[in-house]
Amino acid sequence: MSTLWISHRGESHDAPENTLAAFNLAMERNTDGMETDIHFTADKVVVCSHDSITTRTCGVACEIKNTSFEDLRKLNACNGKAEYDGEQIPLFSDALKTLKPGKLFYVEIKVEDPAIIPAMMKEVDAAGVPREQIVMISFIKSIVKQFKVEYPDVKALWLTSFRKDDNGKYHPDFEEIMDTLYDLKADGIDANGLTEHFDADMVKKLQGEGYDVAVWTIDTEEGAKYYLDANVDGITSNCAGKLMQIVK
Repeated sequence: MSTLWISHRGESHDAPENTLAAFNLAMERNTDGMETDIHFTADKVVVCSHDSITTRTCGVACEIKNTSFEDLRKLNACNGKAEYDGEQIPLFSDALKTLKPGKLFYVEIKVEDPAIIPAMMKEVDAAGVPREQIVMISFIKSIVKQFKVEYPDVKALWLTSFRKDDNGKYHPDFEEIMDTLYDLKADGIDANGLTEHFDADMVKKLQGEGYDVAVWTIDTEEGAKYYLDANVDGITSNCAGKLMQIVK
């Protein structure tokens, strides 16, 4: 099995995250796919942004769910990268247009609103993107579960990070992950690349149970080599295009 390289929010190390520039750069660098995050605007338009408030990326505090798309488009989403001055928060539909045939698009649903599920897939189908190129990801368990009810033919991964309890044990552990994936009917997990807990043994056991295993956000040679050796299905990185050339 060959591990896939996914550009996190596009090639966001070099271009402003979640902009058309970052998505186009991912495709130019020929990574295996790219990742984005989606929100509803006040007028129920699906847009690409990680944060729910635009302060960090645009320098102006607008809460996306309470702002019209027309007003969001007035913001400069260059995220401090002067050479990309004037980049805008894109429509999800426009991001889909940058996706090349055969490439994957990991789409993270950031809001606990089930209405965004059919809205997302309506855009996918309208863009003519084959559903096998879409991987829905979310930390929100209810969203993953509902997505698989509505779109059982589309791959969905449960996103998770890890916490250590007072006894020094990490959660979720293997059994907790398995219980969650079974309950959600998810196709696999997209996990924080914490090698001291989410190790090669856990990867192997999860894949042995038939689940896909992806990791995020891996930006170092050491981390990339570790998870390549662990044979994960996908590595999400801010600099996927460059890193895959270094550690191939």
